[in-house]
Amino acid sequence: MIKGKRVKNSLKSRYIEFCWISLSKRINNPAAAMKIQIRKIIVKKSDWRLVFLFFVLFLAIHPIKAQFAKPQWWFTYNHIGRFDDRWSYGFDLNYRTTGLIPLNSSLTAARLGMNYHTKTGFRITGGYAWFGTFVPTKDRIWLHENRIYEQIQYNHTLGKVNLVHRIRVEQRWRQQFTNENLDETISTFTNRYRYLIQFDGPITEYPENKTSLRWQLANEFFIHNKEEVGYMLFDQNRTLAGVLISPSGSLSLAVLYQLIVQQQPFLRETFLINSFRITLFHTLDFRKRKKTIQIEEISVID
Repeated sequence: MIKGKRVKNSLKSRYIEFCWISLSKRINNPAAAMKIQIRKIIVKKSDWRLVFLFFVLFLAIHPIKAQFAKPQWWFTYNHIGRFDDRWSYGFDLNYRTTGLIPLNSSLTAARLGMNYHTKTGFRITGGYAWFGTFVPTKDRIWLHENRIYEQIQYNHTLGKVNLVHRIRVEQRWRQQFTNENLDETISTFTNRYRYLIQFDGPITEYPENKTSLRWQLANEFFIHNKEEVGYMLFDQNRTLAGVLISPSGSLSLAVLYQLIVQQQPFLRETFLINSFRITLFHTLDFRKRKKTIQIEEISVID
């Protein structure tokens, strides 16, 4: 018994001695200490990547039971005018249809806002939007929606890739049907929260004529407040991929495929919508004084 205790104490003293020597080497050898810190950082980055991979796999192995709705075509004109280093205005016009020949209108919209820019890549926006949803089965009825929105957007680069984060909060006053017969409507108020992440990078560049071709990827999800969103945490998600053609510094054309996962709480159904978006981005710079903020506008889907 006494011999066992001696062996245990001997091993314990050797372990303490080993830890003390290792600590002394770290203190006396800054390079070794730096290597340890770098390894810790690499481990943290790896952990973050593993979490992201797990999130993607989680979505992949939990398929959404949904039915496909009619494909949609979205046409958008997006304009930004910069009249000061700190200030700009923006507006966009939207038209959506479920058919091209003939057109089968589903929604029109207009949005207007004022932007405040910072030197660090942030842009703060407040504005108003009107949306009209077309109901073809009820003698060409439009359901009106009025929105006030606030958003913050952050742009930065990773090498040649532009990265955009955008958070938008919307206060929505909407007309909705009260029953399945679509006889009466009521006005409801809800808040909605949206988060967008977007990437774009170069495919080809032609410096001689200033034409560029870029790829673009984005994802945006929507959360409602004070409203029954049914059996999904998020009532809508949009995933986009496509190309961005820029023939000049002020004009860009985005041609994108978009997959929408949308839940209808009233019908208790989830729809998958294949849609194609064509967006014309138009930027104007009215600044006459010396520009102190040189960050270029990034074409962000809306």
